[in-house]
Amino acid sequence: MKFDLLTILTAYLIVDAVFAIAFAVTVRRHPNLAGPGWWLAACVAFFTGFLGICLRDVIPDIVSIVIANSLILAGGVCVWIGIRGFFGLRRHWSLFALFILPAATLLDLFMEVWPSVSARQITMSTFIILIGLFTIRDIVRQRSFTLSMETNLLIGFLGAEAVIHVIRLITLIMRPTAISSYLLSPEQPDRVFLMWLFITGTARLLIMVTLVSARLQDELNQLATQDSLTQLPNRRFLLERLKHGIDVERRDGKQLALLMLDLDRFKAVNDSLGHTAGDELLQQVADRIQSRLRDVDMVARLGGDEFVVLLEDIAHPEDAARVAEEIVADLSRPFQLPRSNEADHELGREVQIGASIGISLYPHHGDNPELLLEQADIAMYEAKQAGRGCFAYFSEELTIAVRKRIALEGRLRRGIERQELRVFYQPQIDIASGRIVGAEALVRWQSPTEGLVAPINFIPIAEETGLIIAIGEWVLRETCRQGQCWLADGFLPLTLAVNVSPQQFRRCDINALVAEVLAETGFPAGQLELEMTESGLMDNQDKAVEVLNNLRAQGIRLAIDDFGTGYSSLAYLKRFPLDVLKIDKSFIDDIPHLQDDMEITATIIAMGHILGFKVLAEGVETQEQLDFLRKKGCDAYQGYFTSKPVPAEDFAELLRQQHKNG
Repeated sequence: MKFDLLTILTAYLIVDAVFAIAFAVTVRRHPNLAGPGWWLAACVAFFTGFLGICLRDVIPDIVSIVIANSLILAGGVCVWIGIRGFFGLRRHWSLFALFILPAATLLDLFMEVWPSVSARQITMSTFIILIGLFTIRDIVRQRSFTLSMETNLLIGFLGAEAVIHVIRLITLIMRPTAISSYLLSPEQPDRVFLMWLFITGTARLLIMVTLVSARLQDELNQLATQDSLTQLPNRRFLLERLKHGIDVERRDGKQLALLMLDLDRFKAVNDSLGHTAGDELLQQVADRIQSRLRDVDMVARLGGDEFVVLLEDIAHPEDAARVAEEIVADLSRPFQLPRSNEADHELGREVQIGASIGISLYPHHGDNPELLLEQADIAMYEAKQAGRGCFAYFSEELTIAVRKRIALEGRLRRGIERQELRVFYQPQIDIASGRIVGAEALVRWQSPTEGLVAPINFIPIAEETGLIIAIGEWVLRETCRQGQCWLADGFLPLTLAVNVSPQQFRRCDINALVAEVLAETGFPAGQLELEMTESGLMDNQDKAVEVLNNLRAQGIRLAIDDFGTGYSSLAYLKRFPLDVLKIDKSFIDDIPHLQDDMEITATIIAMGHILGFKVLAEGVETQEQLDFLRKKGCDAYQGYFTSKPVPAEDFAELLRQQHKNG
């Protein structure tokens, strides 16, 4: 089908008019949306320019060539400015001067000095290519994920237009060929070129309409799910996210927490300083809450001064309490609010509020969003009744338990700082000779208020909070220091066993720590034994093998603690460079009354010896247990049968008694 230039230009005018109407409607309905206003101006410029070209045999050449082509370039610049405004970039009024004035000058010059069609076409194509490339650059800089499909298509068609103009330039500059003769046919000049541009230009305008529609839909979705003041999710979005979180946690067998937060004394601030100050305060509160959350957590505003925090995938109920305490502490710090009176030149007014937080847990307090919100709301009022500025769980028993646990954590932190920890030593006895050949170092906490606190009461908290790393380092250092003192006092060399937490193994450089402590204390590496649990080694076997080999290279002895309660696999026993297997106390307790435990213990002893390990039994408390272990060839034991864990001074006395008895 044959199209002449007039047909193509008429099609341009019709399509351009349709899009002009679309942008005009958008501008009228959404005057604050940047971009469509400039695109409407672009459509008007395109329409006027192409109309001038259509009338070039009717109107003077200065109008149909210089002004018409300048208007088409102006339309391209308007598209560019509109895209910059749409994506939030600053508008440059100088863009018109940089592109339109030089182009108009060149076109006018060519008309007077070098009246060449090719020269004018080269000028137009060069400027359009530049405008297209700059536009693509700005889109790439600012495009958002939500509009990625539309912006990618727009980039594609802008690029296609630039490529078409590049082809045109090449065709105009090179010598006449069969192709260039057809494209520049005297009968139908630029017909194929203009058809390509008609297709790409129409597609570009259509995508710009789609871009506006997508942006407006995105804003509508935000209005439906976002609080307009704080830009936080609203109740609707919270309920959707909470429902999804419950489904995920139900499937994975995990738990989540909902924190209902109400500001204390907010109404007084709002009434005395005005709603503007109240709004500013709410925005600052939202920022402070968000700063305390993980990326996977969410805070929403329900309205007024009520906020809700959603904590997904929490390990323990007290994790929610720790976050609540941090938020309460943060919101108790003063806020700086601007003065509402412009005549007042002070920087701002300092106000102080607080927060009460109610906590509900899934699955403990409910299994649907509405119930969890209701329970958190009830708990929040309980917190207010308890004196404000605190948290409360929906369950009173859980609130008391968690508060005790949190308080214990605080006292433990202070206890570490105040050096209230102590190392006790439990003798390890060689079964064949009956002599003390070593000791296991066990940490105790000498609290000034509670006395001697057993490890079972504070080690789990230390593991959960990461305090175990600091505790483990201190125990290692203190044990090596004490061991070196005993050597200096003339005691025979002993093996001192120190427990290594899985967190120490994973999160710190245990090799560097051991080397540093041994160098600092002078304690011989061959007399230090590190005890690790099976689970700690199995988490990352490749790294565990590397770490153990490095420790072995330092001369450190290595032991598996509580063997038999975990994986108990021959495969990993062969792989790890170990020296000692420690049989867990649970297998020793019922000897000689439980045949199964006797057989398991005998098997572990035999297996350990086959693999070349020494075997030590924990928790030996009776003569019958010791006789059984001696009969099965166990190498050593520890337990209350000889001595409970004792302070360093008492352990030294045991060594002196042994020396006296020969």
